[in-house]
Amino acid sequence: MYDVLGLTRDASDADIKKAYRKLAMVHHPDKGGDPEQFKKIQGAYDILSDPQKRQNFDQFGTADGPPQGFPGGFPDVFSQMFGGGRGQPTGPVKRPNHDHDIVITMEESYRGITKNLKLTLTKPCQACSQKCPHCGGRGTVQIQMGPMVLNQTCPGCSGQGFGRTGCAGCSHNGFKHEKLNLELKVIPGSATGEVIVCHGLGEQANGPKDEPGDLIFHIKVQDHPEFMRQGDDIIWVTKISFEDSVKGREIRIPHFDGEIVVDTKDWGVLDPRENYVIPKKGFKGTGRLQVLFNVVYPRPTARFNLSRIETES
Repeated sequence: MYDVLGLTRDASDADIKKAYRKLAMVHHPDKGGDPEQFKKIQGAYDILSDPQKRQNFDQFGTADGPPQGFPGGFPDVFSQMFGGGRGQPTGPVKRPNHDHDIVITMEESYRGITKNLKLTLTKPCQACSQKCPHCGGRGTVQIQMGPMVLNQTCPGCSGQGFGRTGCAGCSHNGFKHEKLNLELKVIPGSATGEVIVCHGLGEQANGPKDEPGDLIFHIKVQDHPEFMRQGDDIIWVTKISFEDSVKGREIRIPHFDGEIVVDTKDWGVLDPRENYVIPKKGFKGTGRLQVLFNVVYPRPTARFNLSRIETES
């Protein structure tokens, strides 16, 4: 809480008010500031300006006062007593990933495509990083519960051991924005549900105990008006008259590599239950183009023999 206002634990009430007014002028949304940062500033001031809440925070790490019962249950209590638990991280903490959809056409899926994207990374400012005054940089605080002393994650710095006061280099936001041009390559044959992972471009690390998350793109291929995809095969369906299905005729099949001309005589009498295959015309150079025919049969001519029934009265 103190680090949000750029203060230490021995700050006076006057210091708290002065720091709050100074930061509020910079970060208030009406002044064009960051609403989220202003919420943090307001929250810190609400606690530190209230004597009871401040005392609770200084003693127990929370404005609500001492915890009731055993936080986390008995297993968590004993793990904290003997050096484990949430207050003793064993390795780097990975920040959350960022997920986005990338929508492409079926032709782009067939050929592959490179998309140029503009990204903005929000990175915590390291220049104004200061040791957390509440935990002394340890990332944990101790809470006395009768005869027991428990280690818990420091609420003032979320276990990081430091905080940021804001400086001129980050416009007093505590964060810097880095703009990147990303060249995203979608390889030929990519299908809906596949992902492209850009390591380290998700949520950025807060400090040396963190590692950045990843930026993950989820591929979605749009439906095509004439083609369907089945595995690496392309399926094309067309109509043909019964007469042409027997005698054969030349058909022109649209394709991403250019029109394909086929004489159906080469396939004999066409059977609508069969798939006629053109090899290596599907995805990845190994898939097939499957041609299906809907045979249109001639309608039978309706003939009727009408008999005149005469009745005699």
